Amino acid sequence: MKPTNPMAQLQQWKANHQEAEINRFVNEINRTATSKRGKNCETDRQFAKAQNANLHSVQKTQQEAQGGEKRKYQGKLFINPLVAEYSQLTRQFKLIHDSNRKCLEVYPDDFHHKLKMRGECVDLVERLKGGGKLFNDLAKGTNLNTEQTALLKSFNQLNGYLIFKFSEVAKQIDELNLERVESIKLQGGSNE
Repeated sequence: MKPTNPMAQLQQWKANHQEAEINRFVNEINRTATSKRGKNCETDRQFAKAQNANLHSVQKTQQEAQGGEKRKYQGKLFINPLVAEYSQLTRQFKLIHDSNRKCLEVYPDDFHHKLKMRGECVDLVERLKGGGKLFNDLAKGTNLNTEQTALLKSFNQLNGYLIFKFSEVAKQIDELNLERVESIKLQGGSNE
């Protein structure tokens, strides 16, 4: 039964809308990150399932409120919880993407700055990967207590988050540079 109170209707709409956004985001992450991760997939998958269960246990959907049965998501859930925890950093990375696109459209002659940024992102990714590998290799040689193991897991999640985000920026700049080069070729070809 649909609530008659406008505030209750708004809250229910927000809950349904938020769940749809989360599912869309999870599907996008599944598509892009499945091939990039390999080592910690099992641990991350278990954590993502627990995180998803917590999200969906708090809110009742309209279908559940009416007594209907809710279908469970059957796909593989792969979401780094740091995306939600560091929402402002995630927003900053989105702004970087928007800025890269705007630079190509409005200031194509200054795109060399973005190519420099791409080089810096690639360098950061390589250093983060190398440091993470070294850190994990060193941790394997010792007996860690539960607190240290949790800290190592937290570090690996954060390291993976930063690697993913900086790789995303570098990939986008590569794609924009290809667009720029193709447009230059087309302009050069039409002038002759």
